[in-house]
Amino acid sequence: MSAVDAEIMRRMVETAPDGVVLADAGGTDHPVRYVNEAFESMTGYSADELLGRDLRLLQGEEREQDGRHRLHEALSRGDPCRVLLRNFRKDGSLFWNEMQILPLRDADGSVSHFVGYHRDAGERLRADPRQARDTLSGAHQPTSIAIRDDRLTGLYTLAYLEELLKRDWAIAQRERRSVAIFTVDFDALDLYNSTFGRAAGDSAIRRVAHCISGCLRRAGDVAARIDGGSLMALAPGLMLDQAMRVAQQMTERVRDLRIHHPRSIVLRYVSVSVGVAATVPEAGDSPAGLLQKSHMQLQIAKRSGRNQAA
Repeated sequence: MSAVDAEIMRRMVETAPDGVVLADAGGTDHPVRYVNEAFESMTGYSADELLGRDLRLLQGEEREQDGRHRLHEALSRGDPCRVLLRNFRKDGSLFWNEMQILPLRDADGSVSHFVGYHRDAGERLRADPRQARDTLSGAHQPTSIAIRDDRLTGLYTLAYLEELLKRDWAIAQRERRSVAIFTVDFDALDLYNSTFGRAAGDSAIRRVAHCISGCLRRAGDVAARIDGGSLMALAPGLMLDQAMRVAQQMTERVRDLRIHHPRSIVLRYVSVSVGVAATVPEAGDSPAGLLQKSHMQLQIAKRSGRNQAA
């Protein structure tokens, strides 16, 4: 490749709209060797702050994610993969990182580096062209195409839930009423999948998802699957004490399914951890803050032993 071609390639990567990261493949850590400007903008970290570090720093304490375990398995095998992870920017704000990882091989055929392509999935969903505008109210309303888009569980999509949250948030501010969010994680899903296989894991996720959805009985309540065994639910009108009772019912109902999980570090059956957040929105508050609070509460539930709500 000529020097001119190399310069063009460099500029092409630097100006790419998606985040591009190059990391070493050796060892248990995969130190970053290069990030482009789009990745810096997406995460809030400068290249100098990321070089030489493993990108697991973006996960914060959100280590119990099915996508994280799938990513680890692929990296250890030198395989490509595509996952969706809950990540945190430098300022602590949450974002959904949709990433594709590809191995790069040297002349001997050994994997020397991994290149990652990263995209803020929240931005993609907010720009989803399937979201139609209601000609009467002027409010954004999800179309029927986007309502039941999760092929595994039949639950709502993240795009649909986010749209409803924005709508209900505005109503709650105007009417001075509460909005509650539940963040739910299947405990030790990676151990379940490694014991029984991916097909059995998918079947268990479906049963758990339907169980969680069944705990939401009011017309305005919605549940969505985010990725793997990660679910989210929205319940407008619930105060925190009411939402906690619903969350506790979620954990009890999932235990009552008695799905055998011999390698669980919690009990011998499948369980879930639930993070709950509720607020009456004030001027200047944002839905993102409520979502972040529910994720923080989920981590508290996990650190306290899982199989519970916090």
